[in-house]
Amino acid sequence: MGDNGEVVRLRVPAEQFSRQLIRLAVYLVASRMDFDLAQLEDLRIAIDEASNYALVHSAERSNLEVEIQPGKEYLEIVVTSRLAENGEARAVLPESFSRMIMESVVDAVDLEREESVCRISLRKKRHK
Repeated sequence: MGDNGEVVRLRVPAEQFSRQLIRLAVYLVASRMDFDLAQLEDLRIAIDEASNYALVHSAERSNLEVEIQPGKEYLEIVVTSRLAENGEARAVLPESFSRMIMESVVDAVDLEREESVCRISLRKKRHK
């Protein structure tokens, strides 16, 4: 996979099985970028937390949208979901346990909410 701005985009149903699809896609891109096993495990943990967080707060019968963007030094993953009415108030708590876990295994985490959309951005630096 080159550093020419290639982006892998997924749109999957907001259901538990989709977490496996997202994890597999991220794993394949990261392995082609020569991430080592420890980094792949960190990404697995971060993706599981991000996708679970998005699923818990997503609206029924909605989709998760995922962008996986390999770069020269970083892999960036963005998980976007439409929030359920009861998820809007809690979706971006800065002190959430999920956020703490994600921050411990990747280099940058950004959780944001715009109206009824939750966006979780993860960035992991590639070690050479």
